[in-house]
Amino acid sequence: MSNQVADTIKEGVDSPDVDELVKRAQDGNMEAFDELVQSFQVPIYNLALRMLNNTSDASDLTQEIFVKMYRSIAGFQGKSKFSTWLFMLAINTCRSGMRKLGRISSMEVGRLDQETVTDEGAIRHEPVDSGDHPDRILERKELASKVKEVIARLDEEFRLVVILRDVECLAYEEIAQVLDCSIGTVKSRLARARMKLKDKLVREGLTCDAMT
Repeated sequence: MSNQVADTIKEGVDSPDVDELVKRAQDGNMEAFDELVQSFQVPIYNLALRMLNNTSDASDLTQEIFVKMYRSIAGFQGKSKFSTWLFMLAINTCRSGMRKLGRISSMEVGRLDQETVTDEGAIRHEPVDSGDHPDRILERKELASKVKEVIARLDEEFRLVVILRDVECLAYEEIAQVLDCSIGTVKSRLARARMKLKDKLVREGLTCDAMT
């Protein structure tokens, strides 16, 4: 991920012009929508390219992401930064695209639904073992569902770094560029996020034994 990507995202995060463009786009102003597309096209394409590793597929998915942005922008309520909302929309679209294109093996698809948490609060992905007892498989699926619920309740700064590192497996350098912060900040924020995640899960009644 280049510095240009980080600069583009920084503009999207920090510029009050983006907030104004979003409001105008929500009112049906196509010029404002086109400006938003131009502002975020580079980072969204680079994300798609990183996830799909194919320029043609990345271009197709980028177009699909912006179509979804057009259809969904009216529902954006400003509870998070617009760039965060768009980035997560892009990640979900790329995941779906990878499945349709067969870029994720059956084991990897299962892995996405088999999230457990280590003693340190880090998310660990485990493939489904066909030999596992049905009760154990159900237990893991229930835990994965609970993990996703708890992640969704984390504050935005913690939620995003957990998703980028522990779910999407981006390198610290990439996360720093996306979030426009230092690698040290990424690591400290991730450590705090994992601690919060673990504490919330424990309060939900999940022990460390259940999380590993």
